[in-house]
Amino acid sequence: MQDFTRPSGRLRALPLGARAVYTVFLVFTLVGLALTLWLTHDMVGIDLEGVTEYYAGDASPIAEEEIESGPALFLPPEGDDLAAFEPMPRRKLLEVTHFHLFSMPVYLLILSHMYMLSRSRKSAKAAWIGVGSIGTLLHIAAPWLVAQACVGAVAIYAISGAMLFISYSVMSVVPLWEMWRR
Repeated sequence: MQDFTRPSGRLRALPLGARAVYTVFLVFTLVGLALTLWLTHDMVGIDLEGVTEYYAGDASPIAEEEIESGPALFLPPEGDDLAAFEPMPRRKLLEVTHFHLFSMPVYLLILSHMYMLSRSRKSAKAAWIGVGSIGTLLHIAAPWLVAQACVGAVAIYAISGAMLFISYSVMSVVPLWEMWRR
């Protein structure tokens, strides 16, 4: 709390690594806010004209026979592949991206701070935080690239997942090791 009682304007005086981590976090936040506007427009309209329909839907009461009969099951004809997937609707892709844009950068921010407290060399810190930042960006973008059938999109999805797994693991294990080793 003492840090918040000091004079303002100290962000510029932060070490380069801290400024880089904060920058990545803030850029992801701004992109997340822009996506929020897009998602709002897609769900209910910027003017909120469709908010009642979206949240209340058809307000007619449910008939008693609908409750007793249970849900209708729609199965493909015999011999059709039951494991086939329908393409993800844009709305769901927007919602998933919205969630990831606000959660993954926070996770990256926290891991980066923990790792920056370690005794690792500055170059190692920059490298692992950079790999984690790029992996986070690519992993958020990958579903959109796959949905647009971009060349190499599946490889980007796999590579970004590996980048996240390895960098997040390093940024987790190193601080744990330093805190608890004898």
